[in-house]
Order: sequence, then structure tokens, then C-alpha cells
Amino acid sequence: MEKIILGIHGLGNKPPKDLLEKWWRLAIGEGLKKIRRSGHEFKFELIYWADLLHPAPLDPEEIDEESELYIKERYIPSVQSGQKIKNGFKEDFINFFNKQRDKILFNESIHSNFPSFTDFIIKHFFKDLNIYFTQQCVHENKSEYLAKDIIRKRITDTLKKYKQKEILLIAHSMGTIVSYDVLIHSENEINIDTLVTIGSPLGVPFIFNKLKDDISSDNEDNKNLRTPDCILTKWTNLADLEDKVAQSADLNKLFRMNSHNVAPIMELVQNDYESKGIENPHKSYGYLRTPELAHIIDEFLSRERNRFAIWLSRKFKLLKIWLKGP
Repeated sequence: MEKIILGIHGLGNKPPKDLLEKWWRLAIGEGLKKIRRSGHEFKFELIYWADLLHPAPLDPEEIDEESELYIKERYIPSVQSGQKIKNGFKEDFINFFNKQRDKILFNESIHSNFPSFTDFIIKHFFKDLNIYFTQQCVHENKSEYLAKDIIRKRITDTLKKYKQKEILLIAHSMGTIVSYDVLIHSENEINIDTLVTIGSPLGVPFIFNKLKDDISSDNEDNKNLRTPDCILTKWTNLADLEDKVAQSADLNKLFRMNSHNVAPIMELVQNDYESKGIENPHKSYGYLRTPELAHIIDEFLSRERNRFAIWLSRKFKLLKIWLKGP
């Protein structure tokens, strides 16, 4: 069966679809090159939904760093060890500040004891997530729709478009929330072979509890959520421990197995992305080029070839026996 890799980006405004799709493909190619599988040809499409919440994309030609359309973190090939430029005081301070900020934003005890703090954090720091979880509307084709419904539809329609193919779905950050939402609500309409979640906040308590509130649970287990039944082969969750968004990475404890014996499996990775000396262990490009993700992609793309090689080997053995005769 023909295969395709689909991607779902995370929250916030993004560069235009064709550029972001190109950068995702380049990052995936970097990872395959690391494991010496750069010869793989693969079909890839990015399911782009930033345009549903942001009227204009980030502008690759914008040079004013104060502009809302300036791209602060572009795709940059990874820096080889030994070539890394030493950070100055400014970069070291920003890196330190970002780590301390994330410790506060994702402090589980604060969120448990002060629910109003959770609402404040989501509203002011994760605006797209706030729109998605609340009953806010967006304009589409001169009509108003709930943001959640129109985002779900965009993703569901794309998955249905490729229902005759084997799908490897890579979802990043808030894209993992949206993809889980789509898969659990459309599990009787679509199938995917493999799900890979990268930099996922699905295990963050206040996110997990929001999902539980939105999804009716059955009597079997009211503590955990279900793994969508439309995931047929594998669900792998890749996380860098420096990525506070993905700090609750062991999703196996939170999502129970589906009827295909699939449940999330955690793999720890090193996200090496940085731009102008500023580290970002949550950035999609760093996750996309990890060897761990490259091995998952290689296994997915090679599966049918391996089966064909086994079939060909058996036929060759039978031919040798036949030629040898009694």
C-alpha cells in the first residue's frame, strides 16, 4: 500500500504553508541523513491550520524584529559539535530566563492549588489553546464557526483524503492535542498506521484534565483516556526532558491500550535546536531531525520493502529447489 507522512504543526502564527512544509521536510531529511537513510523518497504534506486563527502568516521577508510578522525561529540545519559558537552574556541570560519561566508556567503544584492561575496561563501565554478550548468563533467563508470545529474539520478532511494510503502522522506541541481530539472523535471514519507525538503537552495535568472534561469517559477506567482505536500499529511520544511542555512524557500511564494493543511508548531524545545562540528544546525542527524519529520513519517506509524482500527470498529458494530437482 502507498505510504504518506503527514504533519500537524503547533500553536502560534507560522510562516506560509509552502515554506513551513519545506522546512519540516528538510528537518526530516536531516534526521534520515544522520542514520544513513537519506536515499528514502517519501510523500509529505503538512496539515496547516495557523491561517484559521491568524489573518496573515509570518513574513520571511520581514526584517524588523519588532514586527508581529517577523520570523524569530527559522529552520536552521543543526550545528555539528565543535562548530558551535560560544554564547555571550545576552544569550546565556535569555536561555536562563526561558528555563525559569517554563518552570513556573508548568509547575504542577501551582496549577493544582490555584486553578485560576491555570486559566490565566492558558489565556495569556497560550492564546490559540485558549481559543480552541473555549467557545470562541472564527470567520471562514464569510460565516462563523467554532474554532475547534473548523480546525478539526481541516485535519479530518485531510486524513480522509488519504484513507487509501498508510499514514504516519507526526504532530507537534498543540498539534498533538488537536490530533488526539480528531482521532478520538473520528475513529470510525479514519485509520492511521503510526502516530508520533513530539514536544507533546498531553501529559501536562491541566491539559490532560481539559481533555478529560471534553471527552466522555466510559466506566472501564475514569482515570485514564483511551488510545484512539484508529491507530493501528504504533504510537510513539518523543520528548526532550529540557522541554517543559513535554515534561510529563510517559503517556503510557495516562492513556490505556486500544483494541489493536497500541498505547503510547515514550522515547527520550535530544532536541538540539537553537537560533542566534538561543536554545529552544521545544522547537519542531529539532525534534524532526532526531535519530529516534528518523528510525521510526525508516521502519515505516521500509516495512513493505522488507516484506517483499522476504517474499522474493522464499521464491528464490523454491526456484533453487525446483532447478536442483529430485
